[in-house]
Amino acid sequence: MNHDPPKTLLNFNGAVVVMEINQLKPVEVVRDEYGSWIHPEYRKYLDEHHENQEWLSQSEWDAIKRHFNIETVSFYLESCTSMDDWEKMMENADLTDWKPIAPNGFFLMDIHFTEDDAVAVFARPIRETEIA
Repeated sequence: MNHDPPKTLLNFNGAVVVMEINQLKPVEVVRDEYGSWIHPEYRKYLDEHHENQEWLSQSEWDAIKRHFNIETVSFYLESCTSMDDWEKMMENADLTDWKPIAPNGFFLMDIHFTEDDAVAVFARPIRETEIA
């Protein structure tokens, strides 16, 4: 049985490049006492490539999605809850009552507070038909 990571061939201006795919997969989600959680492989990538960085540029985010062969969708607390619930969770810095539902085929990648809201990021593998 072959246990090598999957690879994909990319064509850049006539040059074929073999890229190893580090497919991000769902894992058990155990949120902390404040309701936050981050996928352990994503956390490892951030620690290795973006240590002490407070935010990611669009190109850095795109590189993460390519690295993990995923597409993502984000939901913000403010647009998913009532204003009263949003104010309560923000004031208490506690997301435990927020239970965002993953879109079909997606899994939770990250849920945390931002500077002025909270976000849940869901990911799914890019399907081969979407790569071509």
